[in-house]
Amino acid sequence: MKPSLKTPASAIVLIVLLAWLGYYIYLNWHDFEQLSLVSPWLLVALIALFVLTYFFIAVVNNALLRALNVKMPLGESFMLSVVTGFYNLITPFRGGMAVRAVYLKKKYNFAYVHFLASLSAVYVLTFLVASLLGIVSTFWIYSETGMFSWILFWVFAVVFVGMLGIIFVSPKFREHKNKWLNRFIKVINGWHLIKHNKRVIFVTSFVTLIQILLGSLMMWLQFRVFGIEVSFVSAIFLSAIGSLSLLIGLTPGNLGVQEAVVVFSASTIGISTAQALSAALLGRAVGLVVLFALGPIFSWVLFRKGEKGKN
Repeated sequence: MKPSLKTPASAIVLIVLLAWLGYYIYLNWHDFEQLSLVSPWLLVALIALFVLTYFFIAVVNNALLRALNVKMPLGESFMLSVVTGFYNLITPFRGGMAVRAVYLKKKYNFAYVHFLASLSAVYVLTFLVASLLGIVSTFWIYSETGMFSWILFWVFAVVFVGMLGIIFVSPKFREHKNKWLNRFIKVINGWHLIKHNKRVIFVTSFVTLIQILLGSLMMWLQFRVFGIEVSFVSAIFLSAIGSLSLLIGLTPGNLGVQEAVVVFSASTIGISTAQALSAALLGRAVGLVVLFALGPIFSWVLFRKGEKGKN
């Protein structure tokens, strides 16, 4: 077996991003000193919203599993979603998905092929909704402020048209040796698994919309904690581009990548780097606290039950 280069590559990317982060903060420490926790009580709301987001992730996962004849209690699905998020943080290239796939295979005899296909189908709808919200928010921001980012507009537009093409044209491709190209091919082919199930499509699309709006509310609150005034539409814009950053997924939990994307995007709509970085890091801190608190506990509960079920 050839040694995988994924982990070293992921580690290098993460180290580079963290080094850039530390160097930037060092050079611009005065800007960060001017920020303070104006509304620390909002941290409680952020934690609650983060947990609620995982509840909706569980709802989507349940809808997909039921469509594939797997009936999982919602509570178990919620715990598994949190466990997936936890392992995504501590392993490269979204390793939590592998943990989830193994769990479903062992307990429900759910084929790995079906798991990857259903996951890809969710991504199609997630990227469709996120890119549409991104396009709408881009024009809304332009109408209110006169600021317009052509780069991000074209990112949203290309993803939106691409996802529409997958949905309506539904091409099916052979897998490719190139891992990056193959990632997109799997997303495209996965759509065929649920394309005829209108209920699953509706539930997934609606819940995905709620998730992104919840993420937007969290983003808005992350700025408010520091007393930074941003419009909710700007928060939607940043949340949408943050959702699309999942396409990259180079580091554990997209650590550093998502923050870099959000900071760059914020600069195009007049939000300073220090402000955007502080808000992004606060959101990351909330996620880390919740996932590291609940992830190990839920892992123990789920896999202990799984072992008992075998005996």
